[in-house]
Amino acid sequence: MGPEVLQHPLERADGSTIFGDGLYTVIAAANGPVEVQRRDELPEEAAIEVNLRPLSGVGGPRERWLENLLQPLLEKILLVHMHPRTLIQVTLQITKQPTAKFRRSNADISIIPTLVNAAFTALVDGALPLATTVNAVLVTTGKDGKINTTPKEQDIETCASIHAMAFNTINEQVLEQSSGTFDLRSWEMVESSAKHACAAAIATTNEDSAMANGDDQKEPWLRQVLHNRAKAANAWRDCS
Repeated sequence: MGPEVLQHPLERADGSTIFGDGLYTVIAAANGPVEVQRRDELPEEAAIEVNLRPLSGVGGPRERWLENLLQPLLEKILLVHMHPRTLIQVTLQITKQPTAKFRRSNADISIIPTLVNAAFTALVDGALPLATTVNAVLVTTGKDGKINTTPKEQDIETCASIHAMAFNTINEQVLEQSSGTFDLRSWEMVESSAKHACAAAIATTNEDSAMANGDDQKEPWLRQVLHNRAKAANAWRDCS
């Protein structure tokens, strides 16, 4: 069962998504390319601006850290050279978060995959030019060493380590944040599990047959989202 994704809920945004993965729900809006102030203008590419709004109150150092984490990742995803001297804005509003009180590091890392996936699907909805497809996943390891790629609140509360990782369509790791107690061997096992989980969501055609043989294969939800969006964008052809 994949996350819940609602495309284009905001009429005034170029692209928007409501993304919920069971732990967090985020509304993402993407606008651009738009006019940029001269002081922020880049002569050979578009500038990227990320704004994160918490569930309540005003943003603080945590939100600024998450924005600074997402901004270079979005630069890798977008074909920024196609729109020089412009601005692409991504706004993320948290609308639901776990009721449990996580440790600060666990809370910071646990929301990263939701923000990445929400931002990416909003960019897709806005038809912005993309260099690749990206999917992020949250992974925890228990005190017994068990790896969980679909952790619940209780798993995050009691985990020995927590990891947020993102991969593109050619299995390149484009983001990694970890916290807790783990060694290199444990991290490598986590990285392998995260890579497989991301591939399950963005599998290309030549991977389908191999992945179909897995015993616990998940639905490639992101491919389905992209397919539905492309189909909706071309619906006018069937009416003409």
